[in-house]
Amino acid sequence: MNRGRPAVFLSVAVTLWVFHALLVAAEVSPSRSRQAAATVSAPPSDCPSIENFLKKAKIGSQKDLSVGVTIPSRATLTDGTFRHDASIQTVDVKTPVFQGGMTSEVNFRDTWEYNVAGYELAKLLKLNMVPPYVERRVSGKDASVSWWIDDAMMEKDRYKKNLQPPDSAKWNNQMFAARVFHELIADTDFNMTNVLITKDWSVWLIDFSRAFRMTKTIRNPKELTKVDRTLLANLRTLDAAVVREKLGRWVGKMELDGLLARRDLIVQFFDKEIAAKGEAAVLYDFPRTSESCGAGLQ
Repeated sequence: MNRGRPAVFLSVAVTLWVFHALLVAAEVSPSRSRQAAATVSAPPSDCPSIENFLKKAKIGSQKDLSVGVTIPSRATLTDGTFRHDASIQTVDVKTPVFQGGMTSEVNFRDTWEYNVAGYELAKLLKLNMVPPYVERRVSGKDASVSWWIDDAMMEKDRYKKNLQPPDSAKWNNQMFAARVFHELIADTDFNMTNVLITKDWSVWLIDFSRAFRMTKTIRNPKELTKVDRTLLANLRTLDAAVVREKLGRWVGKMELDGLLARRDLIVQFFDKEIAAKGEAAVLYDFPRTSESCGAGLQ
């Protein structure tokens, strides 16, 4: 009696079963691949989707940045299918008197909250020059989390290397708008490390933690040279109730009173300039007040 024959039959059966399984897998895998590809989320393409990513994506390890006295950190965020870096800032300092170098400031505030408020204000003005900032709890602390701008250099580095923009008119128009915005928010720390420049020479403004002062005067009128036509119109129609609703979570009443007073002064200043010099010498048309929020960040 041959006792090895059943083992041979079993071996052949197993081989045929494995071969059949491989054929089925080969036929099914393309459709499964297509289904998997269909479930991969696309990169955020506008401000609402970027904000949602910044609020919900998992935060990886953080690394402190060497630039900035508030010691922000950089971290990689992922929602499982898409990854992007973010800047995280948790500074929140309040003191009756702050001594900085040769100057002092009363009612000093340095806080991540003003970063979020600056972004929300830029949205109200339809000024697409501020990357999204959101409020989020990070490592047990309240923080601002902002979209990291890839492949950008600081204005400090551009100036040090004496790099000249290829389109000086476009560059000047961006800087005119940046100065108007910083006078509006009374940013006491507007410096060349807080201006980022992408490869296409688009300017992005970051870090407003020392803005939103109570002052009801314009800090430096000489900075107000020209203004975009649409930006001036949006400043003129900026509704106080809407401002308080959108920014009131992060900015106090007295600081918002100062903001609205400065808005009035800026509008009055440019109205007088237009009356004295004519529209052509004061107004210009700036594409970035007509762009959708977040355009250029992808």
